[in-house]
Amino acid sequence: MIPQALVATLLATIAQYTGYAIPGTPPDIEQISHRQLEAAYCHRPCNILGLTTPDGVILLDDKLAIGKDPAATSILVHELTHFLQRANASRGTPVNCKVWAERESEAYDVQYRWLREKSPSILSFSQSLSELGPHLMMLRCAEDSGSLGPDRRPSFQQPNRVML
Repeated sequence: MIPQALVATLLATIAQYTGYAIPGTPPDIEQISHRQLEAAYCHRPCNILGLTTPDGVILLDDKLAIGKDPAATSILVHELTHFLQRANASRGTPVNCKVWAERESEAYDVQYRWLREKSPSILSFSQSLSELGPHLMMLRCAEDSGSLGPDRRPSFQQPNRVML
C-alpha cells in the first residue's frame, strides 16, 4: 500500500510544477499484477508499468518499489500528473489524440523534473533514467483521430516502458 503522506507530498510537488489545483479527494490507487495491467491497456504482453483509467483510478504494477526506488516512484509522479490534469480539465472537454499526446508529454516532463530534483547527483539521475528505458513512448496521431473514448487510444511505437 502506498502511504497517503507520500501521495499528498507528490501531489503538492506536481501542483507547484504545473499550477494545477489539488482536488479535495485523493486519487484511488491500486497496485495490481503486471498481467492485469496488460489486460487493462495492451490486451497483449507489453511493458506497461502504470496507467490512469478514464475514470481517474491509478493502476500501478505491484512489483514497483514506490517510495523506495526513485525510478519506480517517478512512475507514480507521472500518473499523479494525469490525475491532476483530469481534475483540472473543463468538464465535457473532448480528449482527442493531440490533447492526449500533450498530456503525456507534460506528464513525462514532470516525471523527469521530479526525478532530477530528487537525485543526489547526475550519475544517480542517469541511473534512474536508464531503469526507465531509453525512450518511453512515441505517440502518433492520425489526422482524423477525433475524440478518444475509454476504449480508443492513439497508436504508439513499441515502447520500452508504458506509463499512461
